[in-house]
Amino acid sequence: MALLEATLESIMVTTADLESPGPTIVYVNPAFERMTGWSKEEIVGQSPRVLQGPSTDLSVFDDLKPRLLRGETWQARAVNYRKDGQEFIMEWSIAPIRDDRNVISQYVAVQRDVTERVETERKLERARETVVDGLRKRELLHEMFGKFIPNAIVDRVIADAGILKPDLREATVFFSDIAGFTMLTESMDPRSILSLLNEYFSLVTSPIESRGGVIHQFQGDAILATFNLPVRDSHHAANAVAAALEIQDTLGTYRFGNGSTLSTRIGINTGTVVAGTVGSSGRLGYTVHGDAVNLAARIEQENKRLGTKILIAEATKKEIGDGFECRAVETISVRGRRQPVTIYAVR
Repeated sequence: MALLEATLESIMVTTADLESPGPTIVYVNPAFERMTGWSKEEIVGQSPRVLQGPSTDLSVFDDLKPRLLRGETWQARAVNYRKDGQEFIMEWSIAPIRDDRNVISQYVAVQRDVTERVETERKLERARETVVDGLRKRELLHEMFGKFIPNAIVDRVIADAGILKPDLREATVFFSDIAGFTMLTESMDPRSILSLLNEYFSLVTSPIESRGGVIHQFQGDAILATFNLPVRDSHHAANAVAAALEIQDTLGTYRFGNGSTLSTRIGINTGTVVAGTVGSSGRLGYTVHGDAVNLAARIEQENKRLGTKILIAEATKKEIGDGFECRAVETISVRGRRQPVTIYAVR
């Protein structure tokens, strides 16, 4: 008995009467008194049901009697009540006590207040649900907006609460358009033109995105993409040139659904650009600005005059070194620039 008095766990001993009206309490230790607020003098002789109340789920006791009759230990968790009416969550373990004849004479219940543990478990579950819900919403945003906005930008939009902060950095700008597209589509109906463009864009998008490029605009038959923005890439210039070469190789052997073939002209430049959201309070777009962007567009246009397919600026050539087969084709003057720019044809 001295051991029970000293233990920190709540102990209650009852009679072995399992038939109605049920067992009565014959002993509780000091830990029980501290946990429930009932003194030994007040509780002895009462039914253990004195600890139950409106929020106690009585169904947890359905298997109590059968298990105890078989001499087994019963365990459960239920809402109980202290003497002052305060709820707490208690974990029960009830086991039989046998006499010298091996007959069950009493039952001993070890009780633990697990209110804080249960609340912690609930908080963890709510946190898990919040994370799962957040991931589902994020996936939904990607699914919904990824068709209209590159995934790299969707990630930034989510992280920055919808407003992408201006980002000034070096990037490689990629411009392309289809050679002779206007003449090709003069005799086509609008639906056929859209079908051809979608097939073309699907074809050329993969080499760009697989190398870390982000497409900012499809404008008519033109594409504007950047490398190293918004996703950082230490090999952005080389990846842009490699994407351009793959596009040209693919188009060289590809025949579109209407039987036609297409040729594209590409201009690439490396320099400082600024990227961010622009527009009105009701409608924003993510785009890039700067002299480096304008120069890439100008270089792309030079392909038509020079009869080339891929032209890169001197700044891009310095970045890629000798990694690609390039030849200097011309030094051009660009409006707004004091120094002329040497451009290189790739392969």
